[in-house]
Amino acid sequence: MFNLLFVSFLGVIITLPFGYLFLKNQEKTISNYSKILLYGIMVISFISIFLNFFTPLNKIISTLIILISLLIIFRKKNFFFNFVFLKFSTITSLIIFILLFNSTVYRPDAYLYHLPFIDILNEFKIIIGLTNLHYRFGHTSILQYTSAIYNNFIFFEKGIFLPSALIASSIILNFSSQLGNYIKKKYFNIHFFYLLFITIFIAYKMNRYSEYGNDYPAHFIFYYIVSEIILSFKNKNKNFSDLFLISAFILMNKLSMIFSMMLPFLILNKIDKEKLLNYKNYFTTIFLLIWIIKNTLISGCLFYPISKTCLVDLP
Repeated sequence: MFNLLFVSFLGVIITLPFGYLFLKNQEKTISNYSKILLYGIMVISFISIFLNFFTPLNKIISTLIILISLLIIFRKKNFFFNFVFLKFSTITSLIIFILLFNSTVYRPDAYLYHLPFIDILNEFKIIIGLTNLHYRFGHTSILQYTSAIYNNFIFFEKGIFLPSALIASSIILNFSSQLGNYIKKKYFNIHFFYLLFITIFIAYKMNRYSEYGNDYPAHFIFYYIVSEIILSFKNKNKNFSDLFLISAFILMNKLSMIFSMMLPFLILNKIDKEKLLNYKNYFTTIFLLIWIIKNTLISGCLFYPISKTCLVDLP
């Protein structure tokens, strides 16, 4: 029990600094730390899929990548060594602990799809034509790459289950902290009721971690991006670049939610078009291209298994 709680706490501490690379100059609040944790998962996902083109994601490589977070913490210690960060890390690790405790993490889908693919990522660099071995290797998400990174000399095999729990806990805490602020201010608007109903739905319908698979993390992130879109219409958030990465990450987790890519464009009329050319949008575009190239190399399809995107004459 204590070991699981420690792994949960360490997972938060190690993941969050990667999000700082994407979201800088944030205020030290629970809500902002939860956002940074979510973006930390996305940055680690990018690193993992990029590296797999050149090397297996073995425990040595994975451990070295994860240790980068310690350098970020040391350089930005004022942001990480404070009471709010400690409070956030403690609450988040408790949520992860509750999700994982008494859950049978590895369901049949994991045995058929997720675990064999993660094992391949740990042992080999990208295998061209991998779906020729079995079609199920095309039905994987970006989270399998993230899980492969978390299988290292710090977490060992237990780290495989951390990414989905980190996503869920970050969004649960983000919504809860915002609800608390609304209640404290006695300000009940559309965003408040959206957060309230979604939080109730999550508590009732999404409380069994064993059922998460690749679907629930995508749903969690979708609920989050809708929340941010609602805020953008209230002129509290106009950051297209952040939402663009989130929408792309949803797509890379669950292809059937490709419509999510349209959501950030709802706020284009609220932002300066000249600001679209920035490193965040370049990062997301490269991320998407790498993911599409990966799909093509392992399956011959840009978006596996949509037949219209398959290159039938690809040798």
